Amino acid sequence: MKTLKLVLTLAIFLVAINIQAQDKKTTFGVKAGLNISNVGSSDGNYDNTKAKAGFHAGIILDYAFTQQWHLLTGLEYTTKGVKIELNPDDQKVTAAYIQLPVSAGLKLNITDALGILIDLGPYFAYGVHGKIKEGNFEQDTFSDIALKRFDCGMNFGASLELQKFSFRLGGELGFVNVMQDGNDKAENRNFTLSVAYKF
Repeated sequence: MKTLKLVLTLAIFLVAINIQAQDKKTTFGVKAGLNISNVGSSDGNYDNTKAKAGFHAGIILDYAFTQQWHLLTGLEYTTKGVKIELNPDDQKVTAAYIQLPVSAGLKLNITDALGILIDLGPYFAYGVHGKIKEGNFEQDTFSDIALKRFDCGMNFGASLELQKFSFRLGGELGFVNVMQDGNDKAENRNFTLSVAYKF
């Protein structure tokens, strides 16, 4: 009897979730774009750095609670890094991450086909590979003496949405010191330009 009640309760719960999911609008898509990244620090020890170009690509999920309020997430592969001016050779740091952004979005509809979406929320990233190059010297980016793998921070941006296409300008402000002990503290900084297509 208890088993039957449990099965019926679970079935009712699943049906309710299914009905609720049908009432909401979930949109999937793909995106790709340009990164312009650097590092920063409250210690101010990175006066000799230059921005480094990279890219990002991934899948997106847009969950519309209402026409105005959205939950934006997905999964992306993104390359960040920095150029450090040294003598005689610059040091070039490349760091590739698998990244999960989770943002709240406010959409302002201009017409039925055109809107502006402003978003803000955290991101979580895990370093998967990378290289540090200085002249003929080369080493792995993520190691016990270089960078830590985990990173998180704030993700923010504004998108122009035209039917199924989205064009976004955004930024990422890292909150975590990504350097291993013994190095100057540094947090990731990243400017992004993306194009997305929602199915």
